[in-house]
Amino acid sequence: MTVKTLKNSLAILECFASTENALGVREISRMTNMHTSVVQRTINTFTEAGYLIQDESTKKYKMGYKMFIFYDVLSHSSDPHSAIYELMQNLASEINESVFLTYMDNEYGVTTKIAESSKNIKYAVSLGTKTPLYIGASCKVMFAYLEEEQQLELLAYFHEKQSEEEHKQLLAHLKNELQTIRQHNWCMTVGEYNEHAFGISVPLFNNKKEIMASLTISGLIYDMDEQREKYMLEQLLQVSHQIQSHITKL
Repeated sequence: MTVKTLKNSLAILECFASTENALGVREISRMTNMHTSVVQRTINTFTEAGYLIQDESTKKYKMGYKMFIFYDVLSHSSDPHSAIYELMQNLASEINESVFLTYMDNEYGVTTKIAESSKNIKYAVSLGTKTPLYIGASCKVMFAYLEEEQQLELLAYFHEKQSEEEHKQLLAHLKNELQTIRQHNWCMTVGEYNEHAFGISVPLFNNKKEIMASLTISGLIYDMDEQREKYMLEQLLQVSHQIQSHITKL
């Protein structure tokens, strides 16, 4: 099995982490941008091995018993993510807004954990959501800590038809904002990723002091005012220091 084949297989398996619903081959094909024949072959292998099962009536697939073996091991281990999620839930309860953890995955930020607000009307983020690293608070706060060469490569990835000079101009346009993020060690955006939402984010680093993830409070802009913004930032910074100690263990 080549590395590319393995990566494709893992991408297909990760689709089941973003929803509780059973998925069909065509749905997975759209989610991964892979041909349906490739998806079907991979799904067949996972099904034969017990990692996925097929619903006989709908012909769709969901996680199989083998996946729950891993869950059982993790749930009984001293997994730092358990402590991180508990801190996120406490923060979400305190501020009554959604809190999510985003990891950097090559050119994207991927939402891996969500502690939701108890509000009836709220800004919802889905597990597994992938966002370009230069858009929105949760991603931009990570983008700011990349080397300039990496930033240019990332912009080139998303703007293939632009010249290198245009990439540099785009980065120059972001320069002051990125400098401010690094200076203050947090980022806030309003209406950037979603016109109705705000995001307040702080960076999280690995044990080599390299940018690794971000912690974000997000909600609807109608609930925001200057006093509330200040309070949420204070709470976010306080909790992020606690979470940072767990992140370095991963």
